[in-house]
Amino acid sequence: MYPILDVFPGTDLDSRLLTVLYFRSEARESCTSRIPGTRMVERRLIMLPIDTAVNEIENTTFHMILRGSKSQEMEFIAFNSAYSLQDILILLKRLSASDTSFEIRSSAVPDQPVSGISNGRNAAPGTLCFVDRPPPSEALSLLRASIVLTDRQIAPLLAGCTLIIADDPRALFIDCVSHIFSKGGFANFTSPTEASPGIHPDADIHRSAVIEAGVYIGNGARIAAGCIIKQGSYVGDHVIIRENTVIGSEGIALHKTKDGRVLRFPHVAGIVIEDDVEIGACCVLARGTLNSSRVGRETVIGNLSNLGHAVQIGIRVWMSVGCMIGGNASIGDDSTLGLGVCVRDNSRIGKNCSIGMGSVVAHDLPDNYSVFGNPARRLPDVKAGPDR
Repeated sequence: MYPILDVFPGTDLDSRLLTVLYFRSEARESCTSRIPGTRMVERRLIMLPIDTAVNEIENTTFHMILRGSKSQEMEFIAFNSAYSLQDILILLKRLSASDTSFEIRSSAVPDQPVSGISNGRNAAPGTLCFVDRPPPSEALSLLRASIVLTDRQIAPLLAGCTLIIADDPRALFIDCVSHIFSKGGFANFTSPTEASPGIHPDADIHRSAVIEAGVYIGNGARIAAGCIIKQGSYVGDHVIIRENTVIGSEGIALHKTKDGRVLRFPHVAGIVIEDDVEIGACCVLARGTLNSSRVGRETVIGNLSNLGHAVQIGIRVWMSVGCMIGGNASIGDDSTLGLGVCVRDNSRIGKNCSIGMGSVVAHDLPDNYSVFGNPARRLPDVKAGPDR
């Protein structure tokens, strides 16, 4: 039986319309911090019809997430130290201009714990997030279980949420997160990855490679000369990373505040490279801001490729030399990209797609679609990579 968690507060149940997303936890023997025999739990969200799952709810102890047909894994970055709602308010006031005032709309008690931060588009319960655009209706049930920084225009759309209302909620959130991050106040990995930093004794790391603190490198991984693996990077088993590649660098995410400052959005979510991935030489793979960048198992990334922050790359994806993938883009399982393909940020490429060399993809592609050109247009029977 798969464990299902307690229903989040404020969630509406409708067995005809909703599906259940829940964590399936799989524990396997691992070595973390060079201590053999420790356990690593990998959590995945599984979708199940609600009428199948309801009978199992009473005997389980994990969170159940009720969402519509579009689902995304809930992810958060935990604080290393305990924070309460009152602590967060004090910190926000200290970081703000002396004439800045907040309006608090909440039934929560001041000592309510705050466990970390999350993305307001898919907020995790008990975390701090920000919302400065109208949220989709399916996000509201999750936002009601979190603490939301927002402005006066958006606040009426967030009925039932614990709100901290400010003139520029994004700027205030950036200031808060940057301060905590500068003090080492966040966990190395986001919530779906329960691993401790460490290097497996059977990993092969060249003496000139730079491995920062706060990195996990798995069994049989090979890190070549000149590579830099930065804090917050998770490198799975039997991953190959070739010469002079950088894993976990920061991308470019800027916000111009209402008072004229230009702030860099902190990248605190890290990057996850799953088992059996191969990454070529001189590549750059950026870490995420509030959601981790992810590269699925058995994916191949050619030399001189660049993957922006929070990209979501499926399993068995093939990228030829010189691919450029914009931030927050996703590429579905078994897709192939030819030489020099560019994918616009925030684009969604479906499963089993084929994109011919030199193509520039500026829009979403459905599953089983092949394109070629600049801009990329439908062209049947494009073969952009090998059969795998």
